[in-house]
Amino acid sequence: MTTVKVNTVEEQLKGLREEIIQHDRLYEQNSPVITDSEYDRLYLQLVELEDANPELSDSESPTNKIHAVVVDGLKKVTHSSPMLSQEKITDAAGIRKFVGRGQGKVLAQHKMDGLTIVVKYNNGRLEQAVSRGTGLIGEDLTHTISTIKNVPKVISFTSQLEVRMEVIIPYAEFERINTDGKYSNPRNLASGTVRQLDSSVAASRALKGIAFDLVYVDGLDFETDTEQLAFLKENGFELVETFEFDADEVEKIVEFSEAYGEKERGTLPFMIDGLVLKFDTLAIRETLGSASKYPKWACAYKFSSLDATTTLREILFQVGKTGQITPVAVFDEVDIDSVRITRATLHNFRNIRDKDIRIGDRIIVQRANDVIPQVVQSIHSERSGSEIAVVHPEACPACGIPTKFNGENLYCTNAWCEPVVEGKLEHFVSREAMNIDGLGDKTIAELHRQGFINLIPDIYDLHEKGEGIVTLEGFGKKKFDKMVKGIEASKSNSFHQVLYAFSIPNIGRTASRTLAKHFDSVPALIEASKGSSLKETLLAIPDFGETMANSLIEFLCSEANREMIEELSMAGLLMKSDYVAPKTDTAITEKTFVITGALSKGRNEFKAEIEGLGGKVSGSVSKKTDYLLMGPDAEGSSNHKKAVELGVTILSEQEYSSMV
Repeated sequence: MTTVKVNTVEEQLKGLREEIIQHDRLYEQNSPVITDSEYDRLYLQLVELEDANPELSDSESPTNKIHAVVVDGLKKVTHSSPMLSQEKITDAAGIRKFVGRGQGKVLAQHKMDGLTIVVKYNNGRLEQAVSRGTGLIGEDLTHTISTIKNVPKVISFTSQLEVRMEVIIPYAEFERINTDGKYSNPRNLASGTVRQLDSSVAASRALKGIAFDLVYVDGLDFETDTEQLAFLKENGFELVETFEFDADEVEKIVEFSEAYGEKERGTLPFMIDGLVLKFDTLAIRETLGSASKYPKWACAYKFSSLDATTTLREILFQVGKTGQITPVAVFDEVDIDSVRITRATLHNFRNIRDKDIRIGDRIIVQRANDVIPQVVQSIHSERSGSEIAVVHPEACPACGIPTKFNGENLYCTNAWCEPVVEGKLEHFVSREAMNIDGLGDKTIAELHRQGFINLIPDIYDLHEKGEGIVTLEGFGKKKFDKMVKGIEASKSNSFHQVLYAFSIPNIGRTASRTLAKHFDSVPALIEASKGSSLKETLLAIPDFGETMANSLIEFLCSEANREMIEELSMAGLLMKSDYVAPKTDTAITEKTFVITGALSKGRNEFKAEIEGLGGKVSGSVSKKTDYLLMGPDAEGSSNHKKAVELGVTILSEQEYSSMV
């Protein structure tokens, strides 16, 4: 009986090790076929089995060795010291066990989900950047890492220095780039970007390098990691967010770690998948030492996974306000971060083709930072042969008119398709566009269904239709009067608001504001489109590309659109640019602000005011931030904590007003 049991355990160990090594390699190639939670369960199962059977240990086990793929085409570099992994823990018992190993101060840091690299400096200059790779051998990424703006190229320290950092990409930049769903998550995009042979790709994307560990420093001695981090900060590195505890406060550490995953993770502008806990005193680290794969003085507390596997049951086709037809996956319900999900975007038909997604597939669904859920990939290895290929609709699912492809996207060719008309009307009156008080999505949709509004100019005739509107269910004279007042007020809205409200493909708020700097009014833009040089003028504007120029010109040259703009002008819309060149001599000129919390005006209003006075507005606090303009409700938020840590001046709205 004993022999049978040993053989069974050996087989289990062999199977688990081979399976985990394969998943490690797929993960490094940005092609995972299981979720993080599923991987962690396999890994912990292997750890428990090995702990129970130490006589069957294996130096090649993934618990003892990193099995990674080093990309061809990049120079291979041997690390000066092994880049170890982190011991994984997933519960309070694991935290208590880890903290019980040592004493003194315990640091908790973001476990950033990006690509780990080592940057090397000599004579005060960036000399080399190397990926983790196998932990012993990595890839030379100097050509791409040197394009990242917040990675110092020159530092004041002139002897040899090696620093570990995580290369990440913020959610906002991920969403800007990943409109076609090519990349499954920010880590996938960051990793793929820095491994490009063409460094201009990395230069065009807002990557960030966040330092978290000092590997080697020539000629200096430190007693704690806190001192090391302070040294790195003095030399211009952006540091990982760090929280300090005493090892005696183990329950406080447990409570903080569990709460951080539930409450704080979703407020961050970038992806983290846990917290790294480590002892601060370097002497304690020396005493605890390292296992073959990870240091015993640190561990990674993993949060719950933000993805899940499920089965794709059908695909629906949604028609948007531009007429674009978006495929939407419908699948068996999954719970991701306490949110139940049955649908997720598939972006476009090229995404379906490139990822070979079929109805009936087992799929991985992801949701992070309240981003719209998306299908990351299908798991081809689990196919039974009964899966059905996805065929794009040749007729619009809403109106039946033929569809056509424009690049990667499929469109309805009917300008009067009901979802298109209703979507454009809802966008026109929305807060981000014309911001018409009293005309929300539901109100505009009901007025459209009742026949009071069919085109955008009809909005400005509503004051003549009060007799019929006030009799509708849910309407009344008070609501009607508020609506009319809001419509009248919108006539003075500026150029960029009106232009953005037209739902012109590829012309968002930023592009609309940019155009307002170069044209006096929307009618002036129409007039310019009658000449032959508008495209040349547009392409000369910074960050205004060919696709945007063609899209705008196509809109302006449409006779129906010109008639609409003429009608709006006759209805009293000014549509004039309110752009004023930024002042250069104010108290906030060249100062960088971050805005957070509840204030008397919207963030965009403060942003416009600050930029008009020569200042800048950023999305999150960093060492480059001069002021945090904060509402009282934001006390204790991640931006507030970061501002306190970095010594950034925190302004109440009253203090800000006194400056301007």
